[in-house]
Amino acid sequence: MVEAGGARRHRMTLESGDHTLTLFAYRTGPFKTVLFYVLTFLTLGIFRLILHWKQKWDVKVRMVPCTFESAEYIYIVDNHNVTELQPVLRKPNVMIPSANGEMQKSAELRWFVFRKLEYIWIDNTDSEETADESDCCWKTSFDIANQIPCRSLLSVSEGNSGLSSSEISRRLEFYGRNEIVVQLRPILYLLFMEVITPFYVFQIFSVTVWYNDEYAYYASLIVVLSLASIVMDVYQIRSQEIRLRSMVHSTESVEVIRDGKEMTIGSDQLVPGDILLIPPHGCLMQCDSVLMNGTVIVNESVLTGESVPITKVALTDETHDSIFNIEKNSKNVLFCGTQVLQTRFYRGKKVKEMLERGLLELVERHHELEQLILRILQERDKMLLVVELLCNLPHHMLHELVVWHGTQIQEHLIEYALFLSTCHQGLSAKIRKNMKKLVN
Repeated sequence: MVEAGGARRHRMTLESGDHTLTLFAYRTGPFKTVLFYVLTFLTLGIFRLILHWKQKWDVKVRMVPCTFESAEYIYIVDNHNVTELQPVLRKPNVMIPSANGEMQKSAELRWFVFRKLEYIWIDNTDSEETADESDCCWKTSFDIANQIPCRSLLSVSEGNSGLSSSEISRRLEFYGRNEIVVQLRPILYLLFMEVITPFYVFQIFSVTVWYNDEYAYYASLIVVLSLASIVMDVYQIRSQEIRLRSMVHSTESVEVIRDGKEMTIGSDQLVPGDILLIPPHGCLMQCDSVLMNGTVIVNESVLTGESVPITKVALTDETHDSIFNIEKNSKNVLFCGTQVLQTRFYRGKKVKEMLERGLLELVERHHELEQLILRILQERDKMLLVVELLCNLPHHMLHELVVWHGTQIQEHLIEYALFLSTCHQGLSAKIRKNMKKLVN
């Protein structure tokens, strides 16, 4: 749902599922781009590093506001005040879904990716003179599915012929395969992103100063501790990515109706609008689907934690004039990851269901939880850096007084600084350990 926005606006508030996102449209400006590269060159990259830490400053310095019609980047602020800047991707001459779920040709497809969800620009206006701003907005495939009339689902099921080969190709081009690909980021990339965090940049600066002041013992100890911490963090991140990829990789054979014939395909080849046949002995659902006839008994404990099986019923003609909603029609929906225990069908008809959308919602919720925990970890690290700077302030003041008066008490200063750094390293490691327990 869009509270304010449209193609000719700079700001838009979008409600999608449990998220409330505030979107801002930006594009790069020639003058600001030149100024950005000049300042980056003159400061030896320090200016670019600061903008990397403060994304809001990066947007203000490098970009200019524009309309969503001409946007190159989307600046996103969620209901937790977490911000992201995502590029607008474009692809010409593609088929996109219409309000009734059918594919229609579009001159250009525009979308951006936020937390593994693709937000697609839907423009239902024919001309600028008759344009209604509420007809232009960003939507996920979840939002598109929640605006399809029930009569469209019922009519496709009654035809009993399934999708044609050409229609399947068009939907595969738009939706992609029914799978989640977790790509492993390169080790060097993970190391680089870890090193340029505020804490380690401060450590590099401090070690450089201490080596110049001939504090070789303390500086070398900090280098060893920092390298060990970086290697441990990168190892844990890579292990989590490998574990997540193995967890979401699941492909099984399913029976569908296509071109009027029953056939067996891999679950990764399913597209929205496919008609699936549920075997009598049950199966593990590989996608969210709408039950079109018969009844099934489902175990949804993986989603709800309830051990009592639930009975799902078919979509009826009473909902012919209503708009399908996955929450209101949950008794007609078989969710991805749930186990079908038993099927019941009548008059010799097999139990059919229609693939409602090509998203694995269960996996996406797990990924969003992991990202939220990691964001909290990063924010806590920044706060710890501020605490360390404040704790080190008396040390530097005392050091200046000692140097000024010529008193030789460097041993005590080194012990005090080592104590502060060790406390920070231990506290930071403890927080990382507790956060990663939550993720696991």
